Amino acid sequence: MELSGIKLLRSDVKIWLVYAGYNRRFLDDFASNNRVFLNLPGFDASPASLTDAVLMRRHLAMSDAVAEYVRGHSPAPPSRLPLSYSPNPYAGDTPDARRFSAELGNIERLFKTAKIGDLIMSPGHGQYDPFLVGEIISNWSKSDDLIVPDLLGETVPTRRIRWLNVVATRRDFSPKTARRLTNRHAITLVADRYYANIFDTVYPSYSWGERSKLDLFGNGYAGKDPLQPYDAAKLLKYVMASVFAYDKGQIAEFQTFDIDGAILHFYDESLVDDLAQNFNSPGKFTLIAKSGLLAILVGGGLMVATADHTGVFSTQRAAVSTQVGNAMSGHGEAAAKAELDNYLNSLDANTWKPVQTHLGRSAKNTLGLSLDNSVEVARHKAELSAQ
Repeated sequence: MELSGIKLLRSDVKIWLVYAGYNRRFLDDFASNNRVFLNLPGFDASPASLTDAVLMRRHLAMSDAVAEYVRGHSPAPPSRLPLSYSPNPYAGDTPDARRFSAELGNIERLFKTAKIGDLIMSPGHGQYDPFLVGEIISNWSKSDDLIVPDLLGETVPTRRIRWLNVVATRRDFSPKTARRLTNRHAITLVADRYYANIFDTVYPSYSWGERSKLDLFGNGYAGKDPLQPYDAAKLLKYVMASVFAYDKGQIAEFQTFDIDGAILHFYDESLVDDLAQNFNSPGKFTLIAKSGLLAILVGGGLMVATADHTGVFSTQRAAVSTQVGNAMSGHGEAAAKAELDNYLNSLDANTWKPVQTHLGRSAKNTLGLSLDNSVEVARHKAELSAQ
């Protein structure tokens, strides 16, 4: 079974909304260069200019002068000597002074406060255009400076981003979240009360504190037979029950029951925050669990349960361990991998081979089960292109 990436999020992870300039003029630069940046032409970022408050103000004043020249508002190239600029170029409580102060805050947020692993969301042009969504992959570095053609070839400091394979427009989020993802600021810290909805939307599988999520795709769903998802639903419930039993130290007892008996005795609804089935997406099950690793273990169990029934079980467990382990990235990988291996190694061939032969094979064949979101992403892109 194919598998998308599994994100292990820090408990203190942050989400930042970063606009790609006025009218999203830098959106293509963001996407093609795997960077985000502020409209700071000529801001000569350095460890000193990002830590010394007065020097930062001088550099920003210099950038303002360069920006005026880039816009054609100044006839002559400005000085490139930061010390020739006043750290307080705008007097009093004027619009320029307030804008200058706000830009200082933007520099602090993007280059000093935002951490590796934080999520960046950059809006498209309209409500039907998808966000660029990615993860910060490194601290600020001078080597990441970028020449921007649309700024007359001026250089700007940047943060490196790994863009995710996701298509998410404002309409894909809850109305409350969607409203929060709209403002006029260059960079904004999104309130953490919206994080669960955002993570649920952009990650097919993730772990975050005491919450985890797994998407199971039924790419073969035809929309004509109401019982087509039945075996897949039953298999999912069985595998979830096995993880519940494992967490309680009762996996050996679990494996003495047949499928129906195991579900009856070990499936625990109190550990499930939500289990939804979306027939339009297509035939997709989404599990939201009240445990940081439960969805990951369920993903591993599903891969074992749908493996070739003629294969060597120990080899299959090892292959699943490698595949799921390679798919995980982020905070606490070693601990998550160890827990996954403990669960997989607790699975007994005498119990799981019959599951593979009957329920697992039937579920996979009738619904085209997959843990890979690429079909859903392609479908969503096609829908947006048709609008």
